[in-house]
Amino acid sequence: MHTENLKASLEHQMDIRSLRFGIWLYRKTHGRAPHLWHRRALVLTTTGRRSGRPRTVMLQFFPDGSDLIVVAANSGMPTHPAWYLNLKAHPWAHVEVEGRQIDVRAEELSPAEADAHWPRVLEIAPDYAKYTQRTTRRIPLVRLVGALE
Repeated sequence: MHTENLKASLEHQMDIRSLRFGIWLYRKTHGRAPHLWHRRALVLTTTGRRSGRPRTVMLQFFPDGSDLIVVAANSGMPTHPAWYLNLKAHPWAHVEVEGRQIDVRAEELSPAEADAHWPRVLEIAPDYAKYTQRTTRRIPLVRLVGALE
Protein backbone atom coordinates (compact mmCIF):
# COMPACT_ATOMS: atom_id res chain seq x y z
CA MET A 1 0.00 0.00 0.00
CA HIS A 2 3.01 2.27 0.54
CA THR A 3 3.60 2.45 -3.24
CA GLU A 4 0.00 3.49 -3.87
CA ASN A 5 0.26 6.21 -1.20
CA LEU A 6 3.40 7.52 -2.88
CA LYS A 7 1.74 7.48 -6.30
CA ALA A 8 -1.30 9.31 -4.94
CA SER A 9 0.88 11.91 -3.22
CA LEU A 10 2.98 12.54 -6.34
CA GLU A 11 -0.08 12.79 -8.57
CA HIS A 12 -1.74 15.16 -6.11
CA GLN A 13 1.36 17.40 -6.00
CA MET A 14 1.54 17.49 -9.80
CA ASP A 15 -2.13 18.49 -9.95
CA ILE A 16 -1.57 21.30 -7.44
CA ARG A 17 1.55 22.59 -9.18
CA SER A 18 0.00 22.59 -12.67
CA LEU A 19 -3.34 24.09 -11.60
CA ARG A 20 -2.64 27.72 -12.51
CA PHE A 21 -1.27 26.80 -15.93
CA GLY A 22 -4.22 24.47 -16.59
CA ILE A 23 -6.75 27.17 -15.72
CA TRP A 24 -4.88 29.71 -17.87
CA LEU A 25 -4.85 27.28 -20.84
CA TYR A 26 -8.51 26.40 -20.30
CA ARG A 27 -9.53 30.06 -20.36
CA LYS A 28 -7.27 30.87 -23.32
CA THR A 29 -8.90 28.07 -25.39
CA HIS A 30 -12.45 28.71 -24.11
CA GLY A 31 -12.55 25.26 -22.59
CA ARG A 32 -11.39 23.35 -25.67
CA ALA A 33 -7.91 22.26 -24.45
CA PRO A 34 -9.17 19.20 -22.47
CA HIS A 35 -10.81 17.88 -25.64
CA LEU A 36 -7.30 16.97 -26.85
CA TRP A 37 -7.37 14.24 -24.18
CA HIS A 38 -11.02 13.34 -24.92
CA ARG A 39 -12.07 14.95 -21.65
CA ARG A 40 -14.50 17.69 -20.70
CA ALA A 41 -13.49 20.05 -17.93
CA LEU A 42 -14.75 23.11 -16.12
CA VAL A 43 -13.29 25.78 -13.90
CA LEU A 44 -15.03 25.83 -10.52
CA THR A 45 -14.85 28.79 -8.16
CA THR A 46 -16.01 28.12 -4.62
CA THR A 47 -16.02 30.23 -1.47
CA GLY A 48 -13.32 29.19 0.99
CA ARG A 49 -14.98 27.63 4.02
CA ARG A 50 -12.58 29.32 6.46
CA SER A 51 -11.22 32.31 4.55
CA GLY A 52 -14.39 33.32 2.69
CA ARG A 53 -12.16 34.04 -0.32
CA PRO A 54 -12.72 32.71 -3.85
CA ARG A 55 -10.95 29.39 -4.53
CA THR A 56 -10.62 28.15 -8.11
CA VAL A 57 -9.87 24.68 -9.48
CA MET A 58 -10.22 22.87 -12.78
CA LEU A 59 -12.16 19.59 -12.75
CA GLN A 60 -13.29 16.99 -15.20
CA PHE A 61 -17.07 16.83 -15.47
CA PHE A 62 -19.68 14.39 -16.64
CA PRO A 63 -22.91 15.82 -18.13
CA ASP A 64 -26.17 14.64 -16.59
CA GLY A 65 -29.06 16.29 -18.38
CA SER A 66 -28.81 20.01 -17.65
CA ASP A 67 -26.52 19.36 -14.66
CA LEU A 68 -22.85 18.47 -14.34
CA ILE A 69 -21.35 15.76 -12.15
CA VAL A 70 -17.87 16.21 -10.65
CA VAL A 71 -15.89 13.65 -8.67
CA ALA A 72 -14.17 14.53 -5.37
CA ALA A 73 -11.38 12.00 -5.94
CA ASN A 74 -8.44 14.12 -4.76
CA SER A 75 -6.07 11.70 -6.56
CA GLY A 76 -7.15 8.96 -4.14
CA MET A 77 -5.72 10.83 -1.15
CA PRO A 78 -7.16 9.92 2.28
CA THR A 79 -8.80 13.35 2.63
CA HIS A 80 -11.49 15.08 0.61
CA PRO A 81 -10.38 17.86 -1.73
CA ALA A 82 -10.71 21.43 -0.44
CA TRP A 83 -13.17 22.38 -3.18
CA TYR A 84 -15.56 19.66 -1.96
CA LEU A 85 -15.32 20.85 1.66
CA ASN A 86 -15.90 24.41 0.46
CA LEU A 87 -19.05 23.33 -1.39
CA LYS A 88 -20.30 21.51 1.70
CA ALA A 89 -19.98 24.79 3.65
CA HIS A 90 -21.18 27.09 0.82
CA PRO A 91 -23.07 25.18 -1.91
CA TRP A 92 -23.40 28.14 -4.29
CA ALA A 93 -20.51 28.37 -6.75
CA HIS A 94 -19.52 29.62 -10.17
CA VAL A 95 -18.38 27.54 -13.15
CA GLU A 96 -16.75 28.36 -16.42
CA VAL A 97 -17.68 25.62 -18.83
CA GLU A 98 -16.73 25.60 -22.51
CA GLY A 99 -16.80 29.38 -22.82
CA ARG A 100 -19.84 30.04 -20.62
CA GLN A 101 -20.05 31.58 -17.14
CA ILE A 102 -22.71 29.95 -14.95
CA ASP A 103 -23.78 30.13 -11.30
CA VAL A 104 -24.58 26.73 -9.83
CA ARG A 105 -25.72 25.06 -6.64
CA ALA A 106 -23.89 21.93 -5.48
CA GLU A 107 -25.71 18.82 -4.26
CA GLU A 108 -23.87 15.71 -3.13
CA LEU A 109 -25.25 12.54 -4.67
CA SER A 110 -26.56 9.98 -2.23
CA PRO A 111 -24.48 6.77 -1.98
CA ALA A 112 -27.05 4.97 -4.17
CA GLU A 113 -27.01 7.75 -6.79
CA ALA A 114 -23.21 7.82 -6.77
CA ASP A 115 -23.06 4.04 -7.19
CA ALA A 116 -25.40 4.36 -10.19
CA HIS A 117 -23.17 7.03 -11.79
CA TRP A 118 -19.78 5.33 -11.24
CA PRO A 119 -20.03 3.00 -14.28
CA ARG A 120 -20.61 6.04 -16.51
CA VAL A 121 -17.68 7.89 -14.93
CA LEU A 122 -15.42 4.88 -15.43
CA GLU A 123 -16.58 4.38 -19.03
CA ILE A 124 -15.56 7.95 -19.90
CA ALA A 125 -12.54 8.19 -17.57
CA PRO A 126 -11.24 4.75 -16.55
CA ASP A 127 -8.38 6.40 -14.60
CA TYR A 128 -10.83 7.08 -11.76
CA ALA A 129 -10.80 3.35 -10.88
CA LYS A 130 -7.32 3.71 -9.38
CA TYR A 131 -8.54 6.39 -6.97
CA THR A 132 -11.06 4.08 -5.35
CA GLN A 133 -8.27 1.52 -4.87
CA ARG A 134 -5.95 4.06 -3.21
CA THR A 135 -8.26 5.18 -0.44
CA THR A 136 -10.67 3.77 2.10
CA ARG A 137 -12.88 6.88 2.06
CA ARG A 138 -16.01 6.99 -0.03
CA ILE A 139 -15.32 9.26 -3.00
CA PRO A 140 -18.23 11.72 -3.28
CA LEU A 141 -19.89 12.69 -6.52
CA VAL A 142 -21.36 16.19 -6.66
CA ARG A 143 -24.09 17.46 -8.94
CA LEU A 144 -23.76 21.08 -10.08
CA VAL A 145 -27.38 22.11 -10.61
CA GLY A 146 -28.35 24.78 -13.11
CA ALA A 147 -25.22 24.43 -15.17
CA LEU A 148 -26.64 23.84 -18.64
CA GLU A 149 -30.19 25.17 -18.40
